[in-house]
Order: sequence, then C-alpha cells, then structure tokens
Amino acid sequence: MKSGILVYDIGTTSVKSALFTGTGALAGSVSKPYKTEYPQPGWAEQDPDLFWEAAVLGTRELLASPEAAGISVEVIGLTGHMNGCLPVDARGQPTHRELIHSDSRSTVQCDRVRSLLGEDAVYRKTGNPADEHLSLSKFLWLKDEQRDAYNKTAWVINSKDYVRFKLTGILGTTDFSDASLTGMLDLAGRTWAWDMIDALGLRRECFPTIRSSIEREGGLSGEAAEILGLPAGIPVSYGGGDGSCATRGAGVTGPGEAYVSVGSSAWTSMLAPEPRFDPLRRMQNFFDLDGHSCNVCGTTQTAGIAVDWALGLLFADISDTPEQYRAIEKSLEDIPIGSEGVMFLPYLMGERTPHWDAAARGVFVGLSLAGNRQTLLRAVYEGVSFAIGEIVDIYADLSMPIKTFTLLGGGIRSPFWRTLICDIAGIPMRVHPFPTHAISLGAAMAAGVSVGLWKDLEEAVAQINGFEQIEPDLKKTGQYKRFFSIYKGIYRNIKPIFNELKSAGTDSIPKT
Repeated sequence: MKSGILVYDIGTTSVKSALFTGTGALAGSVSKPYKTEYPQPGWAEQDPDLFWEAAVLGTRELLASPEAAGISVEVIGLTGHMNGCLPVDARGQPTHRELIHSDSRSTVQCDRVRSLLGEDAVYRKTGNPADEHLSLSKFLWLKDEQRDAYNKTAWVINSKDYVRFKLTGILGTTDFSDASLTGMLDLAGRTWAWDMIDALGLRRECFPTIRSSIEREGGLSGEAAEILGLPAGIPVSYGGGDGSCATRGAGVTGPGEAYVSVGSSAWTSMLAPEPRFDPLRRMQNFFDLDGHSCNVCGTTQTAGIAVDWALGLLFADISDTPEQYRAIEKSLEDIPIGSEGVMFLPYLMGERTPHWDAAARGVFVGLSLAGNRQTLLRAVYEGVSFAIGEIVDIYADLSMPIKTFTLLGGGIRSPFWRTLICDIAGIPMRVHPFPTHAISLGAAMAAGVSVGLWKDLEEAVAQINGFEQIEPDLKKTGQYKRFFSIYKGIYRNIKPIFNELKSAGTDSIPKT
C-alpha cells in the first residue's frame, strides 16, 4: 500500500476532498457543493454543518473510487476560507451561521474599532487594516446584534477548525495562519491582542489556543472514523487557512516568489521573513504554515464570483458546460482590448486591496447602444484582472521585486483569463500543474510534515514540477496600460457616490 494524505478544503462554494500520495502527487478528488446565503446586500453566511456533510459525502465517494485503490491514508490535512466568524458553544454546536470572508455587514462595529483604537495602531499591531471583512468586527456585530448567540458562544473559530473538531472531537484550537487574519492577533508577540480585545469588551475565553499548521492535533475519533469509513486514530494536523496553504502549494519558498489564486475571490501574495507594513495600509500580513514567516497579501473581494454573476445575467440561455464556457470566452476574443470603451469595477461586495471600502459597489462605465453582452462580459474579465494588477503594482512600492509569478485557482483553468492577467501585468508567469488543487496540496504538505513524510515545508515544496510557462504579449501590455490608468481613476472619482448610496440606506433593504 502507498502512503496517502487525505485533505479537506472548505471553500466558498464546496468542500473538496482530495487524496495525495506520499510524494505529493494528486491521486483523486471529489467536490461537494453547498449554498452561501445572502440575506441582505453585503451579508454572506454559511451553515457549518454543511461543511461536515459535504466532507463525509466526498470522502465516501473518494475512497470508493479506483484512484484510491492501493493508498492507505496516513494523515489528514485541513484548509479553509479565512477571516470568518464561526461561533460555537461548549459542545461545538454553532450559535449562529458563519459570517464568511465576504460578509461586510459590520460597518458600525468597524468604525468603532477605528475610533477607539486608531487605524494605524491596529495595523501596526495586527498587520491588517481595521475592516468589515475581518473576524474582529464580525464578532463585535454578533455581540451587538445577536446577544443570545454571543452569550452562548464558547469559541470563535474558522471553517477548517470546525471540520477538525468534527474529525477529532477536540474543540477550541486554531492555527497561526487563521488567527493572524482575524484582525485580533499581535503579530510581534504571536499571541492574541489582549489589549485590543479587552478594550472592545470581548470575552477572552472565546479565543482559541493557537498552534502551528505543521503540528498534529490528536487522531481521528471512533465516531468520525465510522462515519467516514476510515480507521480510527489516523493523525489529524492543525492545518492552515487557504491563503497560507496556497502559498506553499504554489511552490513558494521565500522572497521574490509571487502568486495569484483566482477563485470566488482572488488574492495575490508573497512570502517575507517578517511582516511588511504598508504605509498606506493597503496590504495584509498573515503567518505562513510554519507560524513564523509572513504572507504579504492583497485581496480582490469578487473575482470568479463576479464572472459567474455576469454569466448568469448575460448568458442565462446557454447551458452550463465547459464547452459552452470555452465558446463564450472564444467569442470575447473578437472584442477589442478595452471592451469597446466599457469598464467594470468588480466591487460587488465592497473591495479590500487597495481601497478597503465596504461601501464600494460594482460599476459599469462607458455603456452605449453599440455594446452587446460579449462587450459587458469582457469588461468584467478585464475589470477583475485590473484589480489584480493594482495589487501587483503595490509590491514595487514596498521594494519587493517579483522574480517568479505563479497562477492558480479555478479561474486559471480558463486560457483566455490567464492570458489576460499575464498581458495586463506584463511579466512572465507560470501556470500551476493542477491549479484547482494547489490549496489542497499546501494542506497536504503541512499534514505530511506533521508526521515526518517530509522533514520540512521546503522539502515538501520541492516535490512540485510540471509548471507551464507563459509570456506576455508586450504590445497588448502597452495597450492595456492606457485603460488600466482610466480604471484606477474611476474609483477615485465616484467614491463619494458610494458613500451617498450607503447613507441612503440601500444596504438595509432586504431582498424580496
């Protein structure tokens, strides 16, 4: 029997159960989808029990597949979406649905954090700007608006921590990567920012114990083993947030190596030996899987989900198949660069880097009777790609030169989109050999190191090979620069309108 690593990746749209061999090769995977609820504009919630149900169904199907034959699961790894707020009681029962990363309802609470603690002080301590998308203000919202749920809460954790509890029965723990992207961790002290927590009146006992992602937390419980069809006692690693797992899964080992992961959202990251503080507070810092190095990261709040939204509106009459997607994207090649003068801001749920503005919203500019649905869709693709380009430019401001740039995530399966990103950035890039599984691979690396399959993360990363190199069309890069400049000016000019819409109360109107 070959040694195997079973990984659960709790994503925005599904749980991916993946099986890797002891050499880091992908043997097979199964995805089980679930819904995100959007009760009001800016709200995004998920039922944590659906994470576990999807993991169980995926595991059973995966283990019964031909790909799993001859592989013995030696360790279980975990990863999941970050900066959420998943409150559970002392028995592990959720007291409220998780407010996931894209939820931005906590504007009032975020304003209180800024006013009471100071924006610069928060950034210097946590490496992250005070923002509605981070866990801190979401937990404050729970305290203010759902007091009964808050009083019943024993721990506030993240998605992969909940699934790990279901696997082991151990509750009240997290890892450094997830903890550092809550907006509540003192990066220098590598502990919770107790002074901030006390000043905001939050209960200290709700904050979990923190461990490195490459450590083990017990073994698979008998109850979970029976449900999954696995032997009891299999070691379970602490695992890491999807951002940190993506970094190692992308093949990053140190400074100069960048990547972008294009999924429902998109984030661009580089690894540094310590936090890199941006004077303009545009970038985030969160710990690597080793619990010491730092990811210096910028996030585009709506990426693949913006494209899916546009496809649903503009091409609802076309069947949802890979062949149809390719045909649609092929038709976009007939639309000239700049989408015939139509531009799109992809701020459908606010924006993080570089604006950190929960009031921002999606905008089409330059519409005319000459446009068609292909024009609008290409503008969406270009708008998200420009948003990624804005983040790439910040690294130059921080004196962080890029030597290699890796593309990964579900959006990178599109040849059209990855070429677009490369041309806009104007730098050579490489496509991950299995772009939709790079995050799971990072979690597998952490799990493998936890049981000695690899001596460290660097040895694990060395197993990756088969990258596809792509080069930018520099003529197109030059053409995009003009539109990129216009794109960056749109937000500056219409920001007051976003604030007026917010004041008008549009986000308080429930969906009908």
